[in-house]
Amino acid sequence: MVKPDVHTLAHHLKQERLYVMSEKQLIQRLNNDVLKTAERLYRAAWIAKQQRINLDRLILTSAEASPAECCQHAKMLEDTQFVDGYKTLGFQETIYGEFLARLRENPRLVASCLVAGERLNQEPTQGVIHTVFTALYGNCIMQEDESYLLQVLRYLIEFELKESDNPRRLLRRGTCAFSILFKLFSEGLYSAKLFLTATLHEPIMQLLVEDEDHLETDPAKVVEGLTPAQRERFGEKGSEGYKQRVQAAVEANEAKLVALVNKFIGYLKQNTYCFPHSLRWIVSQMYKTLSCVESLEVGEVRTMCTDLLLTCFICPAIVNPEQYGIISDAPINEVARFNLMQVGQLLQKLAMADDDADPRRKSTMSKFDKVCVAAFLDVVIGGRAVETPPMSAMNLLEGLSRTAVYVTHNQLLALVRTTQDTLELLINKLFYLLHNCPQTLEEAIKQEEKCLAKNLSLMYDGLF
Repeated sequence: MVKPDVHTLAHHLKQERLYVMSEKQLIQRLNNDVLKTAERLYRAAWIAKQQRINLDRLILTSAEASPAECCQHAKMLEDTQFVDGYKTLGFQETIYGEFLARLRENPRLVASCLVAGERLNQEPTQGVIHTVFTALYGNCIMQEDESYLLQVLRYLIEFELKESDNPRRLLRRGTCAFSILFKLFSEGLYSAKLFLTATLHEPIMQLLVEDEDHLETDPAKVVEGLTPAQRERFGEKGSEGYKQRVQAAVEANEAKLVALVNKFIGYLKQNTYCFPHSLRWIVSQMYKTLSCVESLEVGEVRTMCTDLLLTCFICPAIVNPEQYGIISDAPINEVARFNLMQVGQLLQKLAMADDDADPRRKSTMSKFDKVCVAAFLDVVIGGRAVETPPMSAMNLLEGLSRTAVYVTHNQLLALVRTTQDTLELLINKLFYLLHNCPQTLEEAIKQEEKCLAKNLSLMYDGLF
């Protein structure tokens, strides 16, 4: 009876061994598929972000980049071929790899390099900022990269905004390292896209459907977009009747805009619950850090936080909703685009209404629901400001690590040069500090005696 049982057990064990080996091979194949898919994702994300940067370069700085140059660059990006680093860098690939790995894991150093690059007035600083986001932190696809980048932004608040004589003006200009990096991060953040779509889709669609007139509020420009037949209804230009009709049109447009903007503000408050935790953390860190600056009032700091949310995050999505994926099924004509711009500008002015000395504009601003904007900001900056960046609630790539950096040779060299220049600057500062420090106790006593003698000499000269 024992012998058949042993044979049966051996047979079952063999079957189980074959099953385990089969499952292991299947898991290995699935792992390879995941790695290949992740690699395609990284590459597609890199090309897409480079295309977006190229488009922004054409729209925002058309004087520096002609349409022909941008089209040529876009074609080059479409034809991008990725090659292994050793084919270009040779044996130095390992050295560069270690440099990038150490730099990636040191957000404080990254922030210091970006700030030092701006202070040294280096031309490629903006390109280096783009490289930091797209290459060093891989467009923040991975949770770990997002956490590192949030820390970089926090240090930029401390090193750049806090140390600035006028941080509000620096932030509004939108050209500092913090503003550029915040824009790149918020544009690619999936939770930010969900929030913008939930908040803006409905009011934008209503604007597109309900109004077909230019909502112009400048009396000098009200009749500019009208047809000759429509202009005739205003009467003879310069007459009293003409002025009254123009003023009536301005007031009617203002009333429509007030209703529209209040509608946008209402949706903003309604969807506060889905505001991205990462952006909330950054804004709360900004409020906490800048509130400690003696020269800044709490009201100024709140205004800067509102500036950041409206000017750098929400208003660009209102003006160009199709770029953010908010509107994909409705065309936006010239009139609708103009009205969206009016809404965006009015929301921005809400953030800086305290600085506005124009009584007419102040009268218009008083009609908006400012309490709602203040309540939205309170929710964002409220709560306990924790030091560590928040973790994503739904991380689909958990357990996956990034082992490659996608960067062009020129971008890599520019990043290395910026780091070297920062190192030289820090070494010079450290050398100056150490040079003035006494090396021994005897030198310290001599330095103290010299200072005392110098002070006594100055006091003696002052007496006589």
